[in-house]
Amino acid sequence: MDLKVIPYKLYVFTSAGISNSKAMGALMDAMQRRRGQEERRAAQAFFGKNADRVRHVVSLLADEKSRDVYRSLIEYRCTRERHYVNPHMQDKKTSYLDKELILPGEDEVFVDVGAFQGMSSLLFQKVCVSAGQPAPQCLVFEPDAFNFSRLQKNLPKFIKKPFCFNMGLWRERGQFNFKTGAFSMCKIEPSGQGRIDVDTLDHILESVPELPPVSYIKIDVEGADLDVLYGARETITKVRPRIAVAIYHSNEHMIEIPEALHQICPAYRFYIRHYSCLEGETILYCL
Repeated sequence: MDLKVIPYKLYVFTSAGISNSKAMGALMDAMQRRRGQEERRAAQAFFGKNADRVRHVVSLLADEKSRDVYRSLIEYRCTRERHYVNPHMQDKKTSYLDKELILPGEDEVFVDVGAFQGMSSLLFQKVCVSAGQPAPQCLVFEPDAFNFSRLQKNLPKFIKKPFCFNMGLWRERGQFNFKTGAFSMCKIEPSGQGRIDVDTLDHILESVPELPPVSYIKIDVEGADLDVLYGARETITKVRPRIAVAIYHSNEHMIEIPEALHQICPAYRFYIRHYSCLEGETILYCL
């Protein structure tokens, strides 16, 4: 018997509950208050010191909904009071694929960075086909061996066979220690017992020249998100794909990622949506 099956099922159940249930969020509040004093102080100091940069990011956002979400999430990080989050929670099933923002087109090429077990790619396929468009070509990147094995079991569900890479993306080619066995929370970590290869998206795309231009990139890689973007700078500059990128992994990323993408491609229109009852799952859409 695979000993990971039981904890994996438990993970799926609890992660769905934590992301979508207000009741679960209320239970989490007490934990946040007990351990969050240091985090609150750090957030208050960081966002207070960088108030001008926060205002600049707000000025880049394309709609009032995004501005409200962004300000509220910063307030939550500084106070750990969940009433700032509750009005902005959206269904986690639509994470990375907001129906108001992502309209599928022809010849979609979807890059799924931090693919986990392929669910985002399969959901995007469903969105495209339901809209009467061809199935997208997907490139999926997942460095964790267990997650990658589950991804491979999902391959028959793809209409077009995806390009699958058991590796990570980064700002340059290299190797890193890696925390394995944490399901969707596997990540690059100096103390990690695993070892993974990484490369840039720009370099990887050179190896599959028969592809049409990339049209959509999803990035959620537990804190390496900004590095992935720098490794895709050439692709972003040349073809301006739509991007959905996680900005919730640190206070710094709430500012640095919008700033970096605005510098790389000033023509992007920025939107922010949120998919959790806590600080996680805040997504920046670049259109």
